Amino acid sequence: MNRINFWSIFSIKTILAIQFATFVCIPVQVKAAPETVVVSGQSGGTINSKSCGFVSTKPSYSLSLSKRTDYLQMSVTAEGGQPTLLVIGPKKDDSYCILGDINAGLKPEISGVWEAGKYEVYVGDRYGERHQFKLDISAIKK
Repeated sequence: MNRINFWSIFSIKTILAIQFATFVCIPVQVKAAPETVVVSGQSGGTINSKSCGFVSTKPSYSLSLSKRTDYLQMSVTAEGGQPTLLVIGPKKDDSYCILGDINAGLKPEISGVWEAGKYEVYVGDRYGERHQFKLDISAIKK
């Protein structure tokens, strides 16, 4: 007969909440990243980012992660031009530029481990052209 230790099924947060509160339900797990987000808009802009083409004055998307995420992927498809993906964060001096590669069909993409913090995502264009884009952000490995 298998025996389960009663206390092993509770997290320390839950045990402390039970001891110090009058049975208030406290969420113990916060999701770190969205499973899938799709953003549409116009690529390019008036700001010359130097290394990552032309971007808008405002980010195409802002992402806040409450904790480190073991996997997150961002990819851009555009109806024309040469799209770029500029990600700034989580520290103010951190920036990542991904250019559309001809072999990948001009589809800038970045994936990997993402630290907690706020990220500003700009969908630009290498030569300042403006085209409809779709930005896919996913925590699911494809």
